[in-house]
Formats: sequence, C-alpha cells, structure tokens
Amino acid sequence: MHHIIANPHAGTRKILKIVNRLEQIFENAGFEYDVHYTTRVKDAEDTTREMYMHGERDFIVVGGDGTLHEVLNGLVDPTQCRLGLIPAGTGNDFAATVQIPEDVEKAAEIVLRGEVKETDYLTVGGVRCMNVAGMGIDVDVLERCRRGKTRGKIKYLMSLVQSLFTFKGYSITIEKDGVTEDRSGLIAAVCNGRQFGSGIKVCPVADPADGKINLITADYLGSVFKIVHAFTYLMRGKVLEYPAARHCLCERVRIYSDVPRTLQLDGELYEGLEFDAKIERGLKMYR
Repeated sequence: MHHIIANPHAGTRKILKIVNRLEQIFENAGFEYDVHYTTRVKDAEDTTREMYMHGERDFIVVGGDGTLHEVLNGLVDPTQCRLGLIPAGTGNDFAATVQIPEDVEKAAEIVLRGEVKETDYLTVGGVRCMNVAGMGIDVDVLERCRRGKTRGKIKYLMSLVQSLFTFKGYSITIEKDGVTEDRSGLIAAVCNGRQFGSGIKVCPVADPADGKINLITADYLGSVFKIVHAFTYLMRGKVLEYPAARHCLCERVRIYSDVPRTLQLDGELYEGLEFDAKIERGLKMYR
C-alpha cells in the first residue's frame, strides 16, 4: 500500500484537483493507495510516523518542499522506505533538482514505473533536510514572507528585494575537515539540492546522490550596491563565479555565530537549532 500525504494548503495550486487526477491514474493502473490530507503544521510528519509504526514503508508526497520536509522527518528509518513526490507547492525546488516534472501524469508515471534511486539527505542539529539549510539573508527573507500578506512566488521576490536593502551580515565561524575559519556572513548554506526560493540556483552543481554536502558561503560586502551585484550572480545561476562566494564539498560542517541565529531547513524556520550538518544516505526515492 502506498500512502499519499497531501497538503491542501501547499502553494497556490489546486491540491484537491491534483489528488483527484492522481487517484484516477492510480486506479486505472490497479495501483493500491490511501490518501491522507494534512490539517495543521507537522501533521504530515505525524501521519507518516504513525503509518511507519504500523509497518508501512511506501509514501508519496503531494505538495512542496515544506511537505516533503515533514514527511522526511516522519520516516523513522528512511533507509527502509520508498518515497515518491508529486510536485504541487510554490517552488518545488527539490523536485527540480531531481527532475521530477510538475505535470501530474508524468510525475505519477515515475512512481508507477517503480524504479527507485538512492537519494541523499541532510541532518542539521538532528533535524532532517532534503534540499537546502542555511543562515543569513535567506532566513531574513523567509521571516519577511511570514509577515507578508501576499502568496506564491511574488511574496518571496518582494521579501528578497526588501532584505537586499536592509540585511546586515554577521560574524560566523565555520569548522570543516579539521579547519576553522572566521567569516563575515551574508549567507551560509549547506546544499543537497541545487536551488531554493522558487528557482534561485544557490548551488547549480549539487548532486543529491554523491554522498557530499555542498557548502556555499558568501561574505557580507558592506554596501547595498555590492549586495545587489552579488544578487545578479545568484539570479543568473552563477553564484559560484562570484568573487566573494566560496564553494566546497564536505561530509560534515559546523557553523557558529556570536549569538543564536534562526536557521531555515527546506524553507522551514527553526529557533535554537545547532548548525551541525551531516550528509545521510540510503533513502530510496522514485525518480
């Protein structure tokens, strides 16, 4: 039995319509499934965990990166599970990395083929993260999004523009591979996927099956003009070419700040979480 975990509030798309179409496709194929709609924050995580404890190991997410994040954290042992994804969120950033189409028929066909590939994920302070985790201006953007009244990608872009003109970087210390360095951080992100924020390519070279963390950092440059200049690199998918940005591969990294900072994992905000990131392997994903 495959358990469909659907978030009816994901993005701006009509989730019920997508699920209804998915049910038609699965029924025509003689595919056994059950549908679970989420009703509150963490509901997808709790439902997944409950199904796992009842012996279930096949799950299909209908939603965006946030719903995928919750389901991943509900898998008691991800190495024992198979995970499908029908993109239906605002950004669908991890789906873009693993090339799962937003067309429901094409995404469903991937599940029906039954082929799985081992897919990496991260743990940050003990919390699992499928796509990107970070601290810095990305968190400032997400905090503005939560306060805003608009929805969809336009909300993120409006918040990003505001953050570019107001965010002040802060001192961070990065510890990886036995080396410690102090930086002035505009952003520090660990990436399993290639993009976040509805299509912003923060790490175009990331491979979620190579057993490595992509660490991306960019120094705070001290002027709005320079930050906007850096932003143009980011929007063109060329952040790795920017002189103040650094990229490296590692299996574990710790990042410290002078005071506790809010982190974002797959677009979800976490207070008081230690930025201790590790790569994890063994999840099987339909893709």
